[in-house]
Amino acid sequence: MFDPRKFDFTDLEIEQAAAQNRLLSLEIEFNRQCNYRCPYCYAAATEDLSSDYDPRVIAAAVQQAAELGARKIVILGGEPLLYRSLREKVEMICALGLGAEIFTNGSMMSPELAAFLFQNACRVVVKLNTRNPEVHDRLTGVKNSLENSLRALRLLKEAGFTSEMLCASTVISADNLDDIVDLWKYLRENCITPYFEIMTPQGRLLEHQELTVDIRRLHSIFLELQEYDRSLGHLWEAQPPLVGGKCLRHIYSALVNARGDVFPCVGLDLKIGNLLEKPLRQILSQSDIINDLKNHREMIKGPCRTCDKASTCYGCRGAAYQLTGDYLASDPLCWHNAGKQDQIQALPLPAQSFMPHRPPMAMLELILQAGPVNLISAVIHPDNRFLHSGGILDRAVIPELVAQAGAVMDSFHHDGRVQAGFLALGHAIRFSQDIHAGDEIFISFSSETIIKGWHLLNFSIKNQRGELCSQGEVNVCEV
Repeated sequence: MFDPRKFDFTDLEIEQAAAQNRLLSLEIEFNRQCNYRCPYCYAAATEDLSSDYDPRVIAAAVQQAAELGARKIVILGGEPLLYRSLREKVEMICALGLGAEIFTNGSMMSPELAAFLFQNACRVVVKLNTRNPEVHDRLTGVKNSLENSLRALRLLKEAGFTSEMLCASTVISADNLDDIVDLWKYLRENCITPYFEIMTPQGRLLEHQELTVDIRRLHSIFLELQEYDRSLGHLWEAQPPLVGGKCLRHIYSALVNARGDVFPCVGLDLKIGNLLEKPLRQILSQSDIINDLKNHREMIKGPCRTCDKASTCYGCRGAAYQLTGDYLASDPLCWHNAGKQDQIQALPLPAQSFMPHRPPMAMLELILQAGPVNLISAVIHPDNRFLHSGGILDRAVIPELVAQAGAVMDSFHHDGRVQAGFLALGHAIRFSQDIHAGDEIFISFSSETIIKGWHLLNFSIKNQRGELCSQGEVNVCEV
């Protein structure tokens, strides 16, 4: 029997899960094979989507999610119905007492599969972007896709699916914008739960900017749907990126692709680990990104931080990251920020304002990338005090450069409030190329907390020609 408590979570349950480092759900990409080519898909347009993934991953991910308290597994693709062992994996999920929620384009649905999914109390979310056949085909990249979706919904209803179990997934784009309100009403009238969302600017959408919608227009659509639902007794507050709901998934969920790589979500595509190499519990507990987002009220930057919705919303972290390079930036696609775009910083940014150092010690130029791997540039000017007479940078200054980079990112993640800096101790440092006056160098590093106040920075330094100059580890201590 379908149990809605496995699939939907209260604010209190989310808060408790975050405090106890538990999961409520886990999203898993079962495959990347797909028979559609949606122009808004988050998958990169050049990526090879043909192969299935490591079969060990799904079982490991589901088991570890259950151990972390998850109540549902969200099955993603590609197109999950193309996955050869789907039924076996659904049965495994159910055997562990979890619910299975499947996002599908519906093209492969059959009466037998619909009956199987009903018997296993799955929730099924079918792609349905519009009731206009031509527009639906444009938004899926294939012919007769509307017919496929409507057929899948009919088969699922005939198998016994009700509105709690059956949903329709819609992305709001310029192509289907005029159909959105009527589609929502159609779904409500036909006992299908609508799942509408704003597009995240990544993957194929970067090649189809014509599909983007002005955020003020999005706001008006959300408000119209909110008013209609209120007349039916469905009470919710309009806020992006989900119509009728709010996204706090980084607090209680994560994404695993079938190679075992772990990400905060589809939109925030920064790899934080691999569960074939390290347990999921450890990956999530040690991730700076996950911990920052669990403490979003203190960490989010710019106007989102002072918004009157900040206690229950952090905008779309995927949109923030894709548009600014900073997963803690304010959401540029939220209508509350429509007149505040100048307050939302985007990378690259000058490093100097984030440094506790001053010239001539300060040597960094730009923050280029923030995440599990940070990237900062520096230019070795001819007056650099650490140059030998031959114009070669003293290798002994490498730990100082890396420590400065760590201090910059520490301040960057504290909303630009300059922190005290670090004491540095380099070890296991290897040198491959000399760094010369006039060189632009790029310092790439990840950070690992050893004990409170002590961090290990794993770094590499390359020059403007892409040649490796140095790599190794630097221990830094907060001062």
